[in-house]
Amino acid sequence: MAISPGIPTSFVPRQHTESPKRQSSTGTNLFLIVALFLGGVAVLATIGTYAYDKYLTHVLEAKAEELALAQREVDQDQVEEFVRLRDRLVHGRALLDNHVALSQAFDVIETETLRTVKFRSLKLEVAEDHTAQLDIEGTARSFNALAAQSNAFAAQKGIRRAIFSGIVVNQDNTVSFRLSADLDPRLVVAEGAAPAADALTVPQPPQAVPPAPTATTTPAATSTRIIVPVGTTTPSL
Repeated sequence: MAISPGIPTSFVPRQHTESPKRQSSTGTNLFLIVALFLGGVAVLATIGTYAYDKYLTHVLEAKAEELALAQREVDQDQVEEFVRLRDRLVHGRALLDNHVALSQAFDVIETETLRTVKFRSLKLEVAEDHTAQLDIEGTARSFNALAAQSNAFAAQKGIRRAIFSGIVVNQDNTVSFRLSADLDPRLVVAEGAAPAADALTVPQPPQAVPPAPTATTTPAATSTRIIVPVGTTTPSL
């Protein structure tokens, strides 16, 4: 009887002649290299940190010794004298900064006052914040003279918000007026005397005479600390 081709003729298991494949170790070697590299970097960083700490400690000790040596060489009496001198200079500077010196203000007013204008009274009030209020009563030869005086004060940087009021024509054709204005604090404080001389220039006399100014109201006076009354400053011609 013939055997079917699908049925094996022997039941002995066949031996495999192919050898098993070896697993690749490339990934393991790369991980080991990275770990060793990181470990070496950590060790070097630790050693560097320790060495730098020792270096800083040595530098600190050396600087401390130098400071102690310098302190031993300093004369304590001389140091105390320098401290007292510094305190005197600081207090002197504070006194000068807060000292009221009116000579600069009077020089500017005298320079800017025209010969055709005279003052009957002058009151200067200085507040605690060194703002100064000027109040003047006077007479001018004419309206043109009063207008020229107004221009002269307006051109002076040290005189601010000059307002003429109470303008009255007298029987002798002279014009009476009242002037109120604010002064630059540098004109009344000793600290600003030097820079004020450079910043506050004296203008040239006006060439053309403008129309006469109209009367305006006088603002209310502020709280003051110093009041200086002055008589006539510039004689009329």
